[in-house]
Amino acid sequence: MNKYLIIRLGAIGDIVLATAAVEAISQAEPDSQIDFICKARFAGLLKGHPKLANVYVFDEAGRHKGLRGLLLFINSLNDKKYSAIIDLQNNTRSRIITLCLNADKKIHWPKDTWRRRMLVWGHGKGKTYKTVTQRYLAAVEKAGIKQPEAKPKLYPVADDSVKLPQGEFIAIAPGAHWPTKRWPGYSELVTKLVNRESGIVIVGDQNDRAIADEIIKTSGANATNLCGLLVLPQLTYILSKAKLLVTNDTGAMHIAEAVGTPVLAIFGPTVKQFGFAPWRTESKVIEANLDCRPCALHGSKQCPKGHFNCMKLLSADTVMGEIDKALNT
Repeated sequence: MNKYLIIRLGAIGDIVLATAAVEAISQAEPDSQIDFICKARFAGLLKGHPKLANVYVFDEAGRHKGLRGLLLFINSLNDKKYSAIIDLQNNTRSRIITLCLNADKKIHWPKDTWRRRMLVWGHGKGKTYKTVTQRYLAAVEKAGIKQPEAKPKLYPVADDSVKLPQGEFIAIAPGAHWPTKRWPGYSELVTKLVNRESGIVIVGDQNDRAIADEIIKTSGANATNLCGLLVLPQLTYILSKAKLLVTNDTGAMHIAEAVGTPVLAIFGPTVKQFGFAPWRTESKVIEANLDCRPCALHGSKQCPKGHFNCMKLLSADTVMGEIDKALNT
């Protein structure tokens, strides 16, 4: 029996996309053992994953902090022997872990930050590029496993402790780490959704709670604000129950797709060519066609041009139209 170790320490979207590698190995070798290393704050994404034998949690803020903590973590795995270690993080920390552990093959996923930077600088916009998932699977292929059609997949754990609306509901994720990735039209959109039959659930972290409160106050919607109240397994389960997720370019987008929920993703400073766009045929990216896009790898605090047209030009009517199409498909 072959044993594989996948390393993807963070963040949310990257770990979700890395589950395509888990699916590829499992499809090719159902009897193989697959282990996974990720940071403690993201481990909930993989809770109950039936195809992972072990999820090794790297506690960067606690016992594994600093060089001493890293060596402690490595020492805890020193008795393991793998057929292949597939490093999908490829930074200094993951390289040290890979170097120190025992494996027949050691594969490092080639980053393409330079290509995305070239897009930001205005080069190669018309070209077609491989998605991050496709490039993860290319790394798996170096271990002798060719499953190019494998897709990211999460396995939600049922949790009835969170009260959801009766019947169908639409999930809204209005937040994002970087301000320029936050579409400003959610209040108007939710106002338009008030008279629809579907319930509305707003999700995000604690930093998004004030945004959600303002949306509810402005729209007058009887929406459920779960921002800051959920751990990752709960978020995964709730998104699996949603009819649709309307979101910015965030980790929630990837979670929803990995549990089978279609997505309407609003892209501003980032673009599909970065490789992180929704992949389901029923999902869609809503974006403005502007020469200044993309302007940043991950978003920024403010628009470099000062106009924020990449988001302001996307009307609530446009997004509402796409919601109607998605729900009537």
